[in-house]
Amino acid sequence: MCETVSSIGIGIGFGIFVVVAAFLWAGSEQGTPDTPADFEIHELTGEGTDTPDGVEPLRLLSWNIGYGRGDLGDYSGPWKREVFEQNLRGISETIRDSGADIALLQEVDLGASRSHKIHQGKWLQNELGWGYLACVETWTNRYVPFPYWPVSRQFGAMRSGQCVVSRYPITKNIRIRLPQPEANPFWYNRFYLHRAFQHVRVEHPTIGVIPLVNVHLEAFDVQNNLKHIELLLAYLAAAPEKPWLVGGDFNAVPADAQQKSGFSDEPEMSFEDSESMETYFAKSSYRDAVGESDRPEAFTFPTDTPTRRLDYLTYSPTNWVGTGRVLTDTAVRPLSDHLPILGEFSSRKRSL
Repeated sequence: MCETVSSIGIGIGFGIFVVVAAFLWAGSEQGTPDTPADFEIHELTGEGTDTPDGVEPLRLLSWNIGYGRGDLGDYSGPWKREVFEQNLRGISETIRDSGADIALLQEVDLGASRSHKIHQGKWLQNELGWGYLACVETWTNRYVPFPYWPVSRQFGAMRSGQCVVSRYPITKNIRIRLPQPEANPFWYNRFYLHRAFQHVRVEHPTIGVIPLVNVHLEAFDVQNNLKHIELLLAYLAAAPEKPWLVGGDFNAVPADAQQKSGFSDEPEMSFEDSESMETYFAKSSYRDAVGESDRPEAFTFPTDTPTRRLDYLTYSPTNWVGTGRVLTDTAVRPLSDHLPILGEFSSRKRSL
């Protein structure tokens, strides 16, 4: 009897060990979560490189590409490789047809299992023939068990982040990682992404140095989103090289939004207590390139029937005169669950 009890105890202990070891292994990630980190800049050389003469206005596009899965949500997978290739081809065509010089991209897979290990940043850069690419990682795990069921839909090995693709040289690329929601259980945050903003320096042939920031802020916790906004404001105020342009997926609706909850696509989502965009514009000198925000033509999410704006292009009026618009063409809508924003900027001065 004692031997049986002992065997059961050993079996339970071994089972616990296996579960803990699997948890630690699957949840492991690369990089330091709390400090800035420099990341590689990929320079495309050869026949396909496109480096036209510098002209104004500068055209900047911002787009959450939803890792190339299309306009359906995370639960619609798994997806065949052909789906990603088709959508990435459409994304590159949209960027090219827009006349953009620089693209700020969010939710870009950098070799993840869910998207067949395609480095989507390099894929888009090669397709565009643009000279420079800078990416930062925001989500790196050995295995992500989401969606939870069935297992066949789980993301698996994860490597994803944000990228800036540019016609012109990128000479700096820094990631500033942001805190995870404190309300999440520790085991959940073990597999949750560390959102970030990405600070790059672009060397334009006629304008000179263009510092810009690419952001992807908290989506599911309005208090953590506000914390991200406050950290962004502090960074912008303290940066020795003041960014001229800040854009990306802020995951917050405008302060004057008529609808802040009761969305049919995400009924659990509420921005009723959100102060993020009000805080951002009140405490910074940046202006919104799209202008008046709460109107249907400015909505960016979801793409099938947009009901709200989550994405922004903002600029320093000290350095730029700017305008912007959301690209709403029918051909763009199936490519992601977010619509892209295109801004046009003329410089007030040539260099820092």
